[in-house]
Amino acid sequence: MCSSRDSALPETLYARLFARFYDRFMNRIETTVLLHRRKRLLRPLRGKILEVGSGTGINFPLYSPGADVLAIEPSRSMMQKAEERMTSLGFSRNAGSSPEIRTATLGIGDPELENLVPPNSVDAVVFTLVLCTVPDPEYAIRFAKSRLKKGGKLLLLEHVRASTSAGRILQKTLNPFWTRFAQGCNLDREPVSLVRAAGFRLLEEDRFRDTLPFYQAIYESI
Repeated sequence: MCSSRDSALPETLYARLFARFYDRFMNRIETTVLLHRRKRLLRPLRGKILEVGSGTGINFPLYSPGADVLAIEPSRSMMQKAEERMTSLGFSRNAGSSPEIRTATLGIGDPELENLVPPNSVDAVVFTLVLCTVPDPEYAIRFAKSRLKKGGKLLLLEHVRASTSAGRILQKTLNPFWTRFAQGCNLDREPVSLVRAAGFRLLEEDRFRDTLPFYQAIYESI
């Protein structure tokens, strides 16, 4: 996840509890549906990678050696869980046999990130279950485009707007309650049009459903 909270402000008790129980809440869908899709997207990646909204670090063990990852996350509670995961994976003790992963408690739009990741400097940008939560998804996509090298990859795994009118009405009805419960997550965003408007070239995509409608894709910066 990646939220609009200012990382300099104290996090609420609910935010800390949400981070603590997030992996348990997501366990069923992660183990039965999303894990193999994350692997398909992330295993082939090499070079410099920006992961936006790393959450509890669920993607970290899926990167291959040769991946140099900067993982950003504005929630300190989420980042603490991610760093605990890194420690448990023993990445620092296995130099050369694991990906290099650096973390930064930052969100999209943070001025420090603008300086930390120069334009045209990364080989891939990863968004997994985060565009539902970023304050300005259009800016997030534009930022990714500006930081990717020509030919760099944009990888998406997101829940999206329903394809039926009944589904969209249900999402709209539930969204105000869900957003408060899920720390800013929106049920009814549709990032596909934003990505295509930004001038990316589609390489592959897949839509699937497990309670929510999902979208998985790889785009190329041209």
